Amino acid sequence: MFQLLIVDDEASVVDSLADTLPWDEIGISTVFKAYSGHEALELLKTNTIDIMMTDIRMPGMNGLELLALVRREWKRVKCILLSGHAEFAYAQQAIQHDAHEYLLKPIGDDEVLAKVGNLVQAIKLERDENRQYERVAKAFQEHLPKLQGDLLGDLLQGMKISPERLRQKLESLKIPIPAEERFALMLFRLEDRFAELDFYSLSLMEYAVVNMAEELFEDEFRLWSCKDLHGYLVFLVMFSEAHRDRQEHHTAENRLQSMASQLQLSVDRFLKGSVSVLISRWGSFPVDIKRLYEEILLSMRKQVGNQSGLLIYASDELEQLPVHALQRLYEPPMLVHLLESGDWERTHDKLTGIWGELSQKWADSQEHLMEAFFSIYASFSSFAHKNGRQLTDMIGPHLSDVTGLAQSRSLETLHQWMFQSLELLLQCMENETRNDRENTVRRIKQFVQKHLVEDVSLQAIADYMYMHPVHVSRIFKLETGDNLSDFVLRLKMEQAAALLADPSLKNYEVALQLGYQNPNYFIKVFKKYYSLTPQEFRQKLETVEEH
Repeated sequence: MFQLLIVDDEASVVDSLADTLPWDEIGISTVFKAYSGHEALELLKTNTIDIMMTDIRMPGMNGLELLALVRREWKRVKCILLSGHAEFAYAQQAIQHDAHEYLLKPIGDDEVLAKVGNLVQAIKLERDENRQYERVAKAFQEHLPKLQGDLLGDLLQGMKISPERLRQKLESLKIPIPAEERFALMLFRLEDRFAELDFYSLSLMEYAVVNMAEELFEDEFRLWSCKDLHGYLVFLVMFSEAHRDRQEHHTAENRLQSMASQLQLSVDRFLKGSVSVLISRWGSFPVDIKRLYEEILLSMRKQVGNQSGLLIYASDELEQLPVHALQRLYEPPMLVHLLESGDWERTHDKLTGIWGELSQKWADSQEHLMEAFFSIYASFSSFAHKNGRQLTDMIGPHLSDVTGLAQSRSLETLHQWMFQSLELLLQCMENETRNDRENTVRRIKQFVQKHLVEDVSLQAIADYMYMHPVHVSRIFKLETGDNLSDFVLRLKMEQAAALLADPSLKNYEVALQLGYQNPNYFIKVFKKYYSLTPQEFRQKLETVEEH
C-alpha cells in the first residue's frame, strides 16, 4: 500500500479529493492533506510519501517551487500537477521538474483515480528493477567482513542456531565451511604498547594483524576472524582446498604453529608490538567451536596470565576440570536482553533451558543454584528499574524478598520462583501497555471532541500528542478497532444530524458550524455517510415527528 499527499490552498478541493474517493481500491492506504506548500514540506519530513498531487497557483510557495524542492530532497516521490490554468509555460516547467502528470481543473473523480493508479503501478515496477537490488547488494558487500565476524562471535559464545539456519547464514555471508569440517582456533592478544593505543589506532593495528595473517596463511589455510568480547582477535583456521585431503594431523599442527610463530614475529617487527598466541586442538565444525574456545580462554588465564609474547598450544585441561560452569545461563541471547526486547516467548524458553541444565547436571550443587538465582534476580531487577519500577512492585514482596535465599534452596523452589516471577512481570507489562494505550486514545478523543470544528487532521492530533502520525493511527486502530478518520467523521455527522434537527438553521449554517467552508462539499460528505442529503434528512425527521 502507498501513501498520497494532496496539496491545494483551496481546502474544499483537498478535503473532497481526500475524503470521498475510494483510494484503497487503487492501492493507496493513507491520504495526507496540506493546504500550503510549507505544510506539504512538513508532512514530507515526517512521513513516507510515495505520490504528491499539488496545485500550481498557491500563495507563498507555488506548486512548481514545491515540486523543485521535492525533486531535490525526495527524489523517489512521484508528482502530479493540478491546475486550472492551461498555459503552455506551466506544462513546460512541469516537464523540466520531472512531473509525472499535468492535469487541468476541473477534473473528474474517475480521471484522478486513473492517473494516481497508473503512478502506483509505475512505482511497483520501479521497485522491482535491479537498481534497488544492486544498491542493497553493494551495501551488503561493504559490511560483509563485519557480518562474518559477528556470526563467528555468536558461535564462540554458544548461540544456538539450527543446522539449516546456520547453513543459510554461511552461504549468504560467503563463508565456505561445510558441516563437520575440521578446524582449529587461534587466539591473538595484543599486548604492551598496543594496550596504550586509542580506539582508532588499535582498530588499525587489529586490521593490520588480520591482513598479515590472511596473507601468510592463504596458501595452506583459510581464516575466518572476529574480535571477541574480551578484545582478543580470534581466527577459525581451516585447510585450504588444495591441502584438505593430504594433510596429516601432526603435520597440520606443526604447520599451524610454525605460521603462528611467523605471524607473531611479523607483528613484532612491522607493528612494533608484542602478541601472545594460543592455538586450540582440532575439532569438528560447528559442534566443537564453543568447547575449543573455552579451552583456549582457560589456557589464557592459567598459562599466560600477565606474561606477554607467548605461543601456547592449548591442551585438554577443560575436560579434566572437576567442576564446570553453567552454559545456558550465559550463552546469547542473554536473559536481560530478551526481557528488554519484550520477547516473552524466548524469555520463557531461556529460563526453561537454564532449568533443564541445572536439573540434568547440578541439581545437588547449591553453588550452581545460587549462581543461577542471583543472575536471574539481577536480570529481573534490571528490567524493572529500566521500566521505572521496583521489582517488589512488579512481582510482589514475597517473590522479591531474598532474605534467607529461600528461592535457591532446591531445584524445585528455584523453578517455581523463576516462572512465577516471569508471569507476574508479563502481566504487569501487559497492564501498563493497555493502560498507556487507553490513556492515549482517551486524550485523542478529547482533543477531537474539543476541536471538532477546527483542525482535527491526523497531523494536528499527532502534534498535540507529540507522536508520529502513523503511530497515532495505529494506536487508535489497535485500541478501538476503528480508523481515526472514521471516528472524526462519525462525530461530525452525528453533530450535523443534531444541528439539522433545528429548523431555524440553514444547511449552509450547519456546514459552517462544523468547519466546512464549502456547503456543497458538506452535502456531498453527509450524503455519503447517511445516504441522504441534509434536506432529505430533515424531511425524514419531519415525517417521523408527524407520525
